[in-house]
Order: sequence, then C-alpha cells, then structure tokens
Amino acid sequence: MAVLELNALSTALSGSFSATVYFPDQPRMQSQSHPALYFLHDIGGDDTDLRILHNLEALVNELGLFVICPSLMHSFGMDLPWGGKYGDFVRRELPGICRHMFPLDENRQFLGGMGAGAYGAYWNAARHPETFAKCLLVNGHYDVASLCEDAAKGARLPNLTVPNLEAVFGDLNGVRGSDFDILRPEAPAPKKVFFGCEESFPGLPVSLDFARQRNTSVRMGASLEDVFDAGLRWLCNE
Repeated sequence: MAVLELNALSTALSGSFSATVYFPDQPRMQSQSHPALYFLHDIGGDDTDLRILHNLEALVNELGLFVICPSLMHSFGMDLPWGGKYGDFVRRELPGICRHMFPLDENRQFLGGMGAGAYGAYWNAARHPETFAKCLLVNGHYDVASLCEDAAKGARLPNLTVPNLEAVFGDLNGVRGSDFDILRPEAPAPKKVFFGCEESFPGLPVSLDFARQRNTSVRMGASLEDVFDAGLRWLCNE
C-alpha cells in the first residue's frame, strides 16, 4: 500500500483542501481501474484518522481499493450556508479530481464516514445514488436533531459548540422533522448501506433502531479493525 498526501485547490470550498489517499501497490495500479471509497472523518478528526487501522494496508492491497479521506473541518460533510460547500465538494468535485489523477472505476464509487462523517455520508449518498453505489457507516451519529436540541439547552458536547452546529444546521430547535433529520421514516436512503459499530460504541442503540427502520442490520465488531474488515469487504465483494 502507498499513502499520498494530497493538497489542491477547490472551487466549492473557495480555497485549498487536504486529503490522505491510501491505494494499492504500484504494479497492480497500472493494470486496471479500481473502486474508490471517499471516507469522511468525525468531528475533531481529520484526513489522517484511518492511519490507526493496523489492517488497512492488507485490505487495500487485497481488495485493490482506493480510500480517499478529505479534511472537512467541522462541516459534517454538508454545504454550509455561509461557508464552504463541503457537500458539493464531496459529491462532485473531489471524485472528479481523483478520477483525473488515479485509475478509478466511475461505477464503483462509494461514500462512507465515521461519527459525524457517517451522518454526512448517509445524507449525501441518499441524495446522489447515481454517484455512489454503496454507503459505509461506522459508529455513526445519526440523531442530529437531539444533538442540536441538547446543545441549545446548554449541554457540553465533545468537540462541538453551538456556533459550530448553527453553521451547519441553522436553528438548532428546527432540525427535528426537517430535511436534516435522516431518522424521519420518509427521509431518502442510499441504494445500499452498511451499518457498522464497535460493540462498545455508546450510540449503538440508535444505530440498531435506525438500521431496523431501513430494513437492514448492524454489523458489530470488537474493534474498529473488525468493523472495517467487514465493511470494506462488503463494499468490494458483495
């Protein structure tokens, strides 16, 4: 596996961005087009978060998979009304840049995320099934309505402030039942979605309920490595 630190200009973000790209060894790269997973980090994280996965190198080489991790600040991977259009960047601009640079298969583009990034991945993949064939979610924070309401009441949330949330969602007491509320039964869903959680993840009950609502199940693992092993194989082999 090779690792590339990518820095380029973005029109959607009106500035530069950084991303970490994990890809198969060079000899395999030259002979075929590859599937690509665009993976969104959690609040408080950045594009380097997946370096903690001890099994990522083996999986990338075995599956022939590109894993592209952009830095998204505190955006949840969403378009900000008064800031960068991170949703447009994730859905359109970043895949275009990467297809120009790397031998990627346009029909095997996947979107995924962890924590708040899982929320953004679900929201964007649900609205652009023509772009993303599958969606991979790990330890997701899906109940943003409760998150915003708790923040509005003064609750202290890790790595989040009221201004951070208002920059993404606007009125924090108006999220429930809105287009931002992906837990609504009528909310759009991605074509194919993998719900993965560590067994110790505090948000597991919400993930289980959400997966049942979407007529699927949660794949649980004792570690992040276990969850990613199952999730990446699901992306590429099923």
